[in-house]
Amino acid sequence: MASKELNRADGQGELPLSRRAEPNDVPAELVRRQKTAASAFALSCQSSGLEDKEIYSGLGIDPGYFSRIKKGEATLQAELITPFCELVNNRIYPEWIAFRLGCTLVLIKSEAERRLEVAEQRVAASEAENRLMRQLLAGKVPA
Repeated sequence: MASKELNRADGQGELPLSRRAEPNDVPAELVRRQKTAASAFALSCQSSGLEDKEIYSGLGIDPGYFSRIKKGEATLQAELITPFCELVNNRIYPEWIAFRLGCTLVLIKSEAERRLEVAEQRVAASEAENRLMRQLLAGKVPA
């Protein structure tokens, strides 16, 4: 049996839209000025530049439910916050939630990022030591 999303009355197939927004953010003050979760959610959607259909299709949620979220009559399920942020390519909605709790969001470095940072620091220290040794060998005493 064919999927309902792939069959339209005119016989043309329709695939769900799933593009990711370009990176986009708004000033923290604008996020904090939002009065409700619905307005923060709507700002996040609007800032992305994506059409509503692209967002609810990408998340696999019902258009009516999506509309109710934007109106403040429903909330985005916790399991969908990460995929939502990845799709709209901003963290406006969870930043607003954190602000309402008196917090801010902090990006956590992965173990690989931490190791890379340590390795880059070691390389920089080695390069500085190497420069000093070359200067000493050349008879140039650093001041």
